[in-house]
Amino acid sequence: MNRTMTIYACREIKPWPFYGLLTSLIALLICLFFTALCMGSVPLSIQSVWQILITSIPQSTDSNILWQLRLPRSLLAMLVGIHFALAGLILQAVIRNPLADPSILGVNGGASLAIVLCLLVVDYIQLHVFGFSDFIFNFAWLPVVALLGGVLATALVLKLSWRQQLQPNQLALNGVAIGAVLNALVMWAILAWGGNRTETSLIWLAGSLYGRDFSHVFLLLPWTFIGVLGCFALLKYLSILQLDSDAARTLGLNVTRWRLISLLIAVALAASATAISGPLGFVGLIVPHFAKVLLNRFGLGTSLPHLMAVCMLAGASLTLAADIASRTLISPLEIPTGTLTTLMGIPILLLLIRRQN
Repeated sequence: MNRTMTIYACREIKPWPFYGLLTSLIALLICLFFTALCMGSVPLSIQSVWQILITSIPQSTDSNILWQLRLPRSLLAMLVGIHFALAGLILQAVIRNPLADPSILGVNGGASLAIVLCLLVVDYIQLHVFGFSDFIFNFAWLPVVALLGGVLATALVLKLSWRQQLQPNQLALNGVAIGAVLNALVMWAILAWGGNRTETSLIWLAGSLYGRDFSHVFLLLPWTFIGVLGCFALLKYLSILQLDSDAARTLGLNVTRWRLISLLIAVALAASATAISGPLGFVGLIVPHFAKVLLNRFGLGTSLPHLMAVCMLAGASLTLAADIASRTLISPLEIPTGTLTTLMGIPILLLLIRRQN
């Protein structure tokens, strides 16, 4: 069984054209990375950026801008893009629906509601029980809280979709419905919180990397490491899950077990990224489709090993480009990064729906 599945997962691999494409995407990502370090309300030349990076000039204004603001923010944008892109790819493979992404399946809604409720409860207890006027919270717990919210939302969607076995189309429809309810509850919770917390919460819900530093990078990195390793460990099973359920069973795969494991990894990736940046709409939808178009254009097929590698680089590039645009288009003001990714995603979603019809 394992030999058959491995052959199926790897049969479309063409090494050298693929390495050329991969090199081009890495070069694009490096260009975007240095653009992100140079551009902003205080422009820096590429020579200055390079000099600061290799010598780490202490206590200069440019050095502080680079090391405390732009470098951690750019790294975080790339990590968050990888998370959402891989989560979207897994969900589309497992559910066998090209419209699936973390926001459509209610994962982002569940993670957002869990975080907002957690902050609301902690703020209430500190203010009314202990008499603290300042809000104090260990933000290292946010990914765990978001994961619990995402898992509970997914469990509810699975419960509603389970009829003897998991039905992919039913899963997507229930996910949309549960996601809408959860988003409504998030807005209610924020309004109930009130005061000066409302503005901060709304900025986070719009999806933003404003004010993030290296502590957020180090908070997200372990989740990235585990999520990426989990994705590549699941490669041969995900390749089979893209087939019809009956065909997958004839290859000896326990379809339900591997669907649930795959969903859990997708939820962990999306929920941990949501905890750091807020929900960045449609990144998980756009990037897998862009990767498929790109691979087809180069005649490389759409095998999962290819798709995962291209999705990681394309997801990091798209989110980094959106973040550069968000802080430069109307500088010194800032547009939430999630607003830009949503504006890019809606036309693509409408195009996909039209093609499906």
